[in-house]
Amino acid sequence: MNNLLSPEEVKRFLEIEETDLQQFIQKGKLHAYRVGGAYLRFRKEDILTLRQELHPEKKRPLSTPWFSRIRDFWRFNNFYILSLALIAFLLFFLVRF
Repeated sequence: MNNLLSPEEVKRFLEIEETDLQQFIQKGKLHAYRVGGAYLRFRKEDILTLRQELHPEKKRPLSTPWFSRIRDFWRFNNFYILSLALIAFLLFFLVRF
């Protein structure tokens, strides 16, 4: 069920009003699903594609600066890098002596 969004979530995410949401459903730009016969739900993938059509300027930039990429790489992999360095250091001393 995490893949389905409620109408309130969709309106908040797309920054639209109730009338706009109804127009998107009527025009076929957005497909609504009924869960339990009463509750409307929308697929997250459909909402993301519609948002890109409505707000193209909010797309993520294609390139990020190199220092940001290095910082992110270090932040997510520092444990593995330090562990590998420690193992290499220990192996160097074991082989040397």
